Amino acid sequence: MKNALRSACILALWLAVGMTLVAPDALADEPLFAERIDYGAGNGPCSVFSIDLDGDGDNDLAVANALSNNVSILKNNSDGTFETPVNYGVGTRPISVFSIDLDGDGDNDLATANFDSDNVSILRNNGDGTFQTAVAYGAGEDPASVFSIDLDGDGDNDLAVANALSDNVSILKNNGDGTFQTAVNYWAAGVRPTSVFSIDLDGDGDNDLATANSYSNGVSILKNNGDGTFQSAVAYDAGVWPQSVFSIDLDGDGDNDLATANFYSDDISILKNNGDGTFGWPVNYAVGTRPSSVFSIDLDGDGDNDLAVTNFEADNVSVLRNNGDGTFETAVNYGAGDGPSTVFAIDLDGDGDNDLAVANWSSDNVSILFNLLMSCCKGITGNVDCDPGDIVDIGDLTFLIRYLFIPPPTPPPCMEEANIDGDEAGVVDIGDLTSLIDYLFISQTPPADCP
Repeated sequence: MKNALRSACILALWLAVGMTLVAPDALADEPLFAERIDYGAGNGPCSVFSIDLDGDGDNDLAVANALSNNVSILKNNSDGTFETPVNYGVGTRPISVFSIDLDGDGDNDLATANFDSDNVSILRNNGDGTFQTAVAYGAGEDPASVFSIDLDGDGDNDLAVANALSDNVSILKNNGDGTFQTAVNYWAAGVRPTSVFSIDLDGDGDNDLATANSYSNGVSILKNNGDGTFQSAVAYDAGVWPQSVFSIDLDGDGDNDLATANFYSDDISILKNNGDGTFGWPVNYAVGTRPSSVFSIDLDGDGDNDLAVTNFEADNVSVLRNNGDGTFETAVNYGAGDGPSTVFAIDLDGDGDNDLAVANWSSDNVSILFNLLMSCCKGITGNVDCDPGDIVDIGDLTFLIRYLFIPPPTPPPCMEEANIDGDEAGVVDIGDLTSLIDYLFISQTPPADCP
């Protein structure tokens, strides 16, 4: 049964995997990620999300397990190693999990999209990373993805759910206490939406919606009216069978662009925002075989947002570094488990760089890939931008000025390097800028060694 359902996470439990193509070569001068370390989860892990669940300051894991109808919680030991998973029951065939504070008590709760029971499960956090019994709320038919953010501007986090079979998005408004109103549905303007993402796309201060529509080979944009109701969806082309959509500023112009993982064209599509929530033609980049999930964050410490993509049939993750303008270098592949379905990037080991967590459908586990580049305190403080050669130059000055004076601030990837004046509290401030200017232009006295 498991082999028959192995494409469940990607093709919404009803599409068989087709032919396999050859993945691009994975060549790089210096690897960005270490070899994977695997941790067991439930049966058929489809989705992974990382956030601090137990309030101890490090990022834990939540994994939705489609075949065991539960969520696995793996608590972080504070160094990127994880405890044995603890499982909590949810609905039938959970294939997406999201974590955020839903009831306003300051800790992070859970929401899952349950494909076969046509609902979402809400699990409230007891404050210590243990969870109350799941409470179900109806969604559309075959919900494949859940996202939580404030949609109506009242300060609490609502739900958006992509429903694959009913071709719509369900909006469930929060009552302010982690209970939810009856779903209101909006047509997705595409066939088989399998992923939903919410962020401000048109620059008006509220959170809009983007969906990846697998059958219609595109994405849809639903603009928010400011109150959690949405305008008619507008469709844009992507690659073949987009399974995942992610939105973030990719080209550094201040607005949020789109990236999709396209299952049958073995590529990702980049759609740049025109600044008003409309988008240009997609530009495609090759990745591995059967890409199923895309995540974007700064992975190499240069201040722009890179891409990580799970390749379901190639059993690896493609990393595409941003050139700084929303164009990308050739993908470099790193091994994952069997049938990687989703990827999440965040600092897991507390060293200031972003690591990868991958949910592996067929091997019933989660792969952790630690970032190697940003272990950056190599001997001389002042390498603020963490370039691999540990060179202190004008690029570090630019990075520090941007961090101190230009909102939103981009934190230095390694605070030890940015603490140039050796402040014992580790504070990075105007004193560090003064020390760097002195080194570069006046005394040229080398900064102190790393602590």
